[in-house]
Amino acid sequence: MNPDRPGPPQPPSARTAWPSGPSRVGVGAAPGPISDAPGRVAPVQAIDVPSVLWVDADDAHFRRGRQALARRCPDWRVLHRPRLDDAATALASQSWSIVVLCLTPSARDLPDLLASCAGRSVLLCLDADQEALAARAFRHGLGDYVVRQSDGTHLPEMVYRLQALAPVGREALPPQAATKPAPPPAGSVRTVDARIWQDALAQLQEQRQALQVTLASMSQGIFKTDPEGRITVYNQRVLELLNLPESLMASRPTMADLTRVQAMRGDFGAGYQLVDARGMPYVASGGSIEPPALYWRTTQDGRTLEVRTARLADGSLVRTFTDVSDYARVQQQLRDSEARFRSLSDLSSDWYWEQDAQFRFVQLVAGDWSDNRLPTDDVAGRTRWEMGALNMTPADWAAHRAVLEKHQPFRDLELHHQRRDGSTHWISVSGVPVFDAQGAFCGYRGVGRDITERKSVEEKVERLAFFDALTGLPNRRLLLDRLQRAIAFALRAEQHGALLFIDLDNFKDLNDTLGHDTGDQLLVQVAERLRGCVRDSDTVARFGGDEFVVLLQALHQEPTRASAEAARVAQLIIDRLGAAYTMAATAHHSTPSIGITLFGRTASRVDDLLKQADMAMYQAKAGGRNTVRFFDPDMQAAVSARSELESDLRHGLQHGEFLLHYQPVVDSAGRLLGAEALVRWQHPRRGLVPPSEFIPLAEQTGLILPLGRWVLEAACRQLVVWAQSAVTRPFFLSVNVSVRQFRQPEFAEQVLGALQASGANPERLKLELTESLMATDVEEVIQRMEQLRERGVGFSLDDFGTGYSSLSYLKRLPLEQLKIDRGFVRDVLADANDAAIVRTILALAQSLDLQVVAEGVETTGQLEFLRRLGCPAFQGYLFGRPVPATVLERAFRPAP
Repeated sequence: MNPDRPGPPQPPSARTAWPSGPSRVGVGAAPGPISDAPGRVAPVQAIDVPSVLWVDADDAHFRRGRQALARRCPDWRVLHRPRLDDAATALASQSWSIVVLCLTPSARDLPDLLASCAGRSVLLCLDADQEALAARAFRHGLGDYVVRQSDGTHLPEMVYRLQALAPVGREALPPQAATKPAPPPAGSVRTVDARIWQDALAQLQEQRQALQVTLASMSQGIFKTDPEGRITVYNQRVLELLNLPESLMASRPTMADLTRVQAMRGDFGAGYQLVDARGMPYVASGGSIEPPALYWRTTQDGRTLEVRTARLADGSLVRTFTDVSDYARVQQQLRDSEARFRSLSDLSSDWYWEQDAQFRFVQLVAGDWSDNRLPTDDVAGRTRWEMGALNMTPADWAAHRAVLEKHQPFRDLELHHQRRDGSTHWISVSGVPVFDAQGAFCGYRGVGRDITERKSVEEKVERLAFFDALTGLPNRRLLLDRLQRAIAFALRAEQHGALLFIDLDNFKDLNDTLGHDTGDQLLVQVAERLRGCVRDSDTVARFGGDEFVVLLQALHQEPTRASAEAARVAQLIIDRLGAAYTMAATAHHSTPSIGITLFGRTASRVDDLLKQADMAMYQAKAGGRNTVRFFDPDMQAAVSARSELESDLRHGLQHGEFLLHYQPVVDSAGRLLGAEALVRWQHPRRGLVPPSEFIPLAEQTGLILPLGRWVLEAACRQLVVWAQSAVTRPFFLSVNVSVRQFRQPEFAEQVLGALQASGANPERLKLELTESLMATDVEEVIQRMEQLRERGVGFSLDDFGTGYSSLSYLKRLPLEQLKIDRGFVRDVLADANDAAIVRTILALAQSLDLQVVAEGVETTGQLEFLRRLGCPAFQGYLFGRPVPATVLERAFRPAP
């Protein structure tokens, strides 16, 4: 048994000292069973039998412990769980009076199960070298612990401690205990009432737990020694601040021991320079002399600790450690700031001034006032407003005087003065009121400085921020600000304004041929000419590149008159800008395109006006350039409608509003060979939208890519449906592929992926391409087609004869089919040229062994003519319009 642990627990009268192991809350274990006479144990009336959850991986140790407990408490209920996870389940499923937790000899940390035992009495059984874990376990409300002995001599003590931990008024000490008493301690044992003793024990445990919580929550590190100088109480924070192992504190070191360990680690620095002068002698002595009440030390990681020590009446010590790093850092920053301020003040070129109660200057010192600002004799006895300033109006001076008369401080009053030689300079002054000891106002004192250079820099910065560096005109940022103000002014004054958006025609050609330097020269000259076309109240701005904007204000109240005024200015601009420019000894001619929009009678947004003027400018370019166009609301309606359609198109793709219709392809006998898949848009408000309205927009916006992919996947799914019937299984299905979609690098993988995902037969799928695909990168087109053709996918050349067709490329393309454009079929009976083209296409297809489908067959006459020429397949309204798949199948299904 550990000599530092107590023997079997005894009543208070028989206990002379607590156990010697250190604790964060005090030390000691719960007292043992109550004895009412030597050799007898007083039975306690029980309301319920205690229950014990015994967690022990050593079955032999458990059996011996259970036998020892059964001899004294045979009625106690005991459940053994060798595994921690099984114990956690048992702990959660039932309420236990006590938990016995036996650590394995190899354990170096507390198990997580201990945290789940909150609110329960816990008895920890461990080896002697694991006692440091017991000290750590007190944070979790550990009731007690016992040191395990290999010969089992600890088991009686373990039973006594279990009895002591049993809930008050709930354990039943068996009668057998009277016949097998524990050896009584030496000396007389006084009988005490068991209930009173248990109540006292419970209060002691509550106090200890409260002290645990208090010490654990402290931001300060703390420890206490006993009168002999050994550390008996400490908290976790002191371990963190001093970076000490818990095993060291658990061994109850002396103050000298602790100081020696820290010195050996170098915690105090070489020559103890990390400890201030108050604590250095104590630390240097190894803690052998009386410690100072207060000293500071610095840790190796740079933190500053305040160390306070107090000696108690019994000779013990209490020492606290407080992290004052933030306070020390702030103090150092204040000292550094004060030193910087003193040094800068000595070098400052600012001047100091004082005024009397009537705000007249009475003192002016420092600074080179006489050479750079005003003579001193011109200042003394005068007020600031008597001296005047170029930037101050009477209202400004009145506001400043009001501040002074209220005896309020002021800061950074900027004044623009003129010197005797006519030059000007800027100064900034700040002041505070001065009062005597009785609180009477005496005047003002303050400082001033020359800010002429700063003002010059600010002016340059403002020009860079608001003006174009090349032309010196207001830039886009300043234009937007002025336009916003002009809109507000026009509404208040019930006048009109106009915005002219100007773009130089063919400016890119000039840049490309003569270089950007020449282009910049042209822009500078254009800016000068534009300034000469408008009033001083108007704004000419460079919007970007070769775009300029003119903002006209205060036009006539009548819209027609205002439009005429704006038109006259625009025509003047066209005339001036159309004159020859001289650049690098050569003459150059340039013309503008101008778009105009009016504003003023109704509220307008800046962005809307710019868009309107921009659209009108593009209309001028479309009208032949070197002209003027006014914004037309119909133009805006068309743009808005297109924007709305694009938004609806994106919404439709996301919410599955598209569907496929199928137009039949038949042979000369009218039998169905297959169909062409044609996409339709089932718009929630507009109904069925034809492809002519949304396919061009999809091409322009790039939405043709997700739309084309959806069509391809839907067509593959339809082929799978047809494959389930012997009647429809032979049908092929043609899908139109846009040039943009085909040129996507992953197009072939998308097609093969759709076939694989659906399980469709690739030999029933035909991809219809247009001749425009052959205009560029023919080799890449052929390679991609062959990649798909090897997997069984067929290709058809749509609208053949209307685009670019090279016979040399045509014979190399892995095509199966040509489709005669409907334009040739429509007039085949009336136009000899169309008839000749159709004959040629059929002959060419036959020579190249290609199938042919005539599109747009709408009359029997066209059909008969094509039949006579040997055309094998047909498509058109004569055989059926595009319809859903079910309608197509029903129309061509053989009669039963």
